[in-house]
Amino acid sequence: MTFVRRKLAVLLSGGVDSSVVTYLVKKNNPDAQVVAFTLLLYGNEEDIENAQRVCKFLGIPCEVLDLRKPFRERVISYFLNEYREGRTPNPCAVCNWEIKLGLAVDILTEEGFEKIYTGHYVRKVNFQGYTTLARPKDREKDQTYFLALLKPERLKHLEFPLGDFTKEEVRQIAKEVNLPTKSRKESQDICFLEGQKLKDFLLKHFTPEEGVFVYKGKVVGTHKGYFIYTIGQRRGLGLRLGKPVYIIGIDAKSNTVFVGDKEELLTREVNLGSVNCFLPLKEVQRLNLWGQIRYRTPAKEVEKLEETPKGLRVTFKQPFSGVAKGQIGALYVNNEILACGGFIF
Repeated sequence: MTFVRRKLAVLLSGGVDSSVVTYLVKKNNPDAQVVAFTLLLYGNEEDIENAQRVCKFLGIPCEVLDLRKPFRERVISYFLNEYREGRTPNPCAVCNWEIKLGLAVDILTEEGFEKIYTGHYVRKVNFQGYTTLARPKDREKDQTYFLALLKPERLKHLEFPLGDFTKEEVRQIAKEVNLPTKSRKESQDICFLEGQKLKDFLLKHFTPEEGVFVYKGKVVGTHKGYFIYTIGQRRGLGLRLGKPVYIIGIDAKSNTVFVGDKEELLTREVNLGSVNCFLPLKEVQRLNLWGQIRYRTPAKEVEKLEETPKGLRVTFKQPFSGVAKGQIGALYVNNEILACGGFIF
C-alpha cells in the first residue's frame, strides 16, 4: 500500500506573521508535504528574498507564483479606475478577494494542495451550520474587514492559524525560534505604491486639470484635479473660508469638488452593491447586525436592513461620518461574526 503525504501550502509574504504560520504548519504537520508560496505581484523581490531565507531556515521548498499580470489587471487597474470615477478604492480588500485568496487559492487547489494557510488575523468559525469568519483574539490586528469580499466557497480550503494569537505572541514565537524575519517591520502603505505618496502615484497616471471647489453653491477656489481628494478630507485643500471645511462630494465628470461643514458628512444610511454573503440573507436580516465602513472606524449597530434592486440599504442607529463611495461595507452578527460585505455606492 502506497502512503500519500498530505500536501499543505502556506502563503508566505516574507513578513513575520506568515513566517510564523509557516513554522507552525511545519511543526504541527510533520508527516505532510509543506510548501511555501510567495506571490510576485509587482516589484516585491525583497519579499521573495525574505521568504526564501525563511524556507531555507525551516528546510522546506519555497516557490514563486508570478501573478503580476492579473494583479495589474484586477487590482491596480481597478484602483486607478475608482479614482478616475471619483470614488475611494480599497485595493487590499480587492486583492484578497481577487488575487491572494482568490486566484492563488484556485491555482493551489488545482495542484492538489489540501489546505492553504495564511497569516491573516481572522478566525474561521461555524455559525448556524455555515462557515464564515470571526474577529480574532487580537482586535487591534483584526483583518476580517479586508476579507469581507472573500468567496465563501473558498473557505473550505483556507486556514488562519493567527486568529487565536496576539501580535505580541507571534513576535515572541519568531524570536524564540530565531526566524530570519523576526525583526522585520510591518508595512502600512498600499504595497504597489512602493514608498511613493498616493498623490504622486496618481499624477503619474492622470493629467492635472484645473477644477473648482464649491461651497453651498458658490465657487470658493480651484484645484488641480478631483482625483487627489477623498470624502471627509479636511487638510491640504488650500481654502481660506474662516473655518474648517470638509470634502462632502466629488463630481468626476465636471471636475468639481464640493466642500461643506462637518455635520454634512453625517449619514445613517449606506447602500451596498455587489454584495457577498457568508450567511443566507433572509437569516442575516433576523440577526443583531453591526456595520463597518472603514478599517479603523468602529462598527455601529444596524437599525434596518433592506434589499434593493442594486443590493442592500443599511440604516444605522447612529450616523457615520464621511462615508465614501467605493469603500467596503462589512456587516457583522453581534459585531463578531462576518455576515456580508459589499461596495458602498
